Amino acid sequence: MIEELNKNFENFRSQYIPKLDDEAKRIEAFKDFKKLGFPNKKLEDWKFSDFNSIISNKIQTIKVSLERNKKFKFENFIKDFDHTKIFFFNGFFVEKREELDEKKGFSHATSYIGSKGNFSKDGGFLILPNSNNALESLNNAFFTDGLSIATKENFEFKKPIVIYNIFEGSKKNNFFNNKIRFVISENSKIDVMIYNINIGKEPIFFNLKSTFHLEKNSIFKLYNLSDFKENDVHYNFGNIFLEENSVYENFENFYSGGFSKSDLVCNLNKSYCSCFINGCMLSKNKQHHELKTLVRHNDEKTKSHQKIKTVLDGNSKGVFQGKIKVNSKAQKTDGYQLSKALLLDKDSEFDSKPELEIYADDVKCSHGSTSGNLDEEAIFYLMSRGLDKYEAKKLLIKGFLIDAIETITNNEIKEYFLNKLENKINEHR
Repeated sequence: MIEELNKNFENFRSQYIPKLDDEAKRIEAFKDFKKLGFPNKKLEDWKFSDFNSIISNKIQTIKVSLERNKKFKFENFIKDFDHTKIFFFNGFFVEKREELDEKKGFSHATSYIGSKGNFSKDGGFLILPNSNNALESLNNAFFTDGLSIATKENFEFKKPIVIYNIFEGSKKNNFFNNKIRFVISENSKIDVMIYNINIGKEPIFFNLKSTFHLEKNSIFKLYNLSDFKENDVHYNFGNIFLEENSVYENFENFYSGGFSKSDLVCNLNKSYCSCFINGCMLSKNKQHHELKTLVRHNDEKTKSHQKIKTVLDGNSKGVFQGKIKVNSKAQKTDGYQLSKALLLDKDSEFDSKPELEIYADDVKCSHGSTSGNLDEEAIFYLMSRGLDKYEAKKLLIKGFLIDAIETITNNEIKEYFLNKLENKINEHR
């Protein structure tokens, strides 16, 4: 498959890169990828997931097409709450339904192509070669388009922004790479959902790199949701930087696709900033979902909180790797991490690797991880109150996962995810 990617890259170079004036950086990034190869279990960050085998089994061939569907129409958007809509189709920016301009509090909102390959800080599409993350290098080499949004200072955007990443893969086009970057300026607040949807029949590989900068006293809430098909592969690498008294809230939903992994690095760089990473996995039919987090407490009086709930059925697999790292300067750190899993059959697997690495002596840090089966006594009790066994199990599963969803502080999005959870649980009969 590496050789096939090599051919794709040569075609990609000849058709696309010369127009963007970044050829040298792309070539170096692809060299980094070839040196590293697809991740496998020999790497500590991938010890529970042999991505090299996964991608080979799910995606028979990798193909990149640069054709753009300018007549693309998509109207099946979320109707549960009012929001601003931004669309990407097969890796290319299509449109934003409402202008995100200066009058509405944004200093810029531009796509990669729209900025003509701007690699400045404001453009937000900087390629940094020599990454030790093979999939980040692959993204740097192949990304076609992206989105960079920055707010003005003292600005609160009243309704959420939903970024619809729509895909319709084919045998000639099934590999997509994007970049997303937000800068939340001082004293500003914004809520964003990234919603990935495969409307085609062919399996796809979607590789996303996200970067978020939270300046002093800012608040940024991010929600990730996907509707993928059974053999789709998705990798999301997120890099978050927090300044003084800023707040980052991230909720991850893992419901769909053959393999999905979110790899999040949260840097708490200044005092009194806070990071909240929560999520739930509901997996069946050999699905493989993974969340890996690294929270770096780099200054004093910072806070992090992580809560992950997982339900596994049908020979599926769930993985949580979470690390809290506290450097010597980060006194008065408050770090909390908890993952819990329910296994509904004997063939499913949950792997958890919580870590604390602490170099300060005045901290409050804890982590915990549990896994088990549904409580048979609780099932019996509910059946004695008139529920059948399926309804009793469904109620217990819902109650278990709702605990994670209740961490969402946007009430409209919380209600939307609760309804989504109800529908997904009903599919698990």
